[in-house]
Amino acid sequence: MAAVPPAAVTDALCTAVHRARAAAADLRWSAPDRWHVTLAFLGPVPDERRADLDTRLARVARRHGPIAVEAVGGGHFGDRVLWTAVRPGSAASGGALAGLAAGVRRAAERAGAAAGADDRPLRAHLTLARAPDRSGRALGPLVEMLRADVEPLPWTIDRLALMSSVDGAPGTPPIYREQASWPLTGTGR
Repeated sequence: MAAVPPAAVTDALCTAVHRARAAAADLRWSAPDRWHVTLAFLGPVPDERRADLDTRLARVARRHGPIAVEAVGGGHFGDRVLWTAVRPGSAASGGALAGLAAGVRRAAERAGAAAGADDRPLRAHLTLARAPDRSGRALGPLVEMLRADVEPLPWTIDRLALMSSVDGAPGTPPIYREQASWPLTGTGR
């Protein structure tokens, strides 16, 4: 389950990461059309669970309103993943993103579609690049560039997207496909 940034944000982010990308051509940079915030990783969803999952996700979407966020700065997970943060765009939307992610996880559990789920807490981000295995690449200087170059890019998460991934050719990233989506129509209360 994911939230996908609008084209205006991905376009601006492409421009903002240009310097870091030029400084680290050895990384595997994600294409902008692959950028998304993973709200919950579900793993494979059995076909017989899909209808119930869709019904429950639609219910979650009806309970949550649009959420103001912004992509900003940069960070890394270990020595492998370089990202830009997605954080609440206002004090009012502070817990809304975590609440939406929790609702999605509960829906998946209740639909029996959480067998491969990841239960780590939400760390909202857009993955920009991955370092090759065992490259020993220091990501710290790139993070500093991102923190200097990626100024807040506001957007509104206004829908949930059920994404699937299919392995690409060896050495290439998986291919993401949007399977379904639901507008966030709740009042946010």
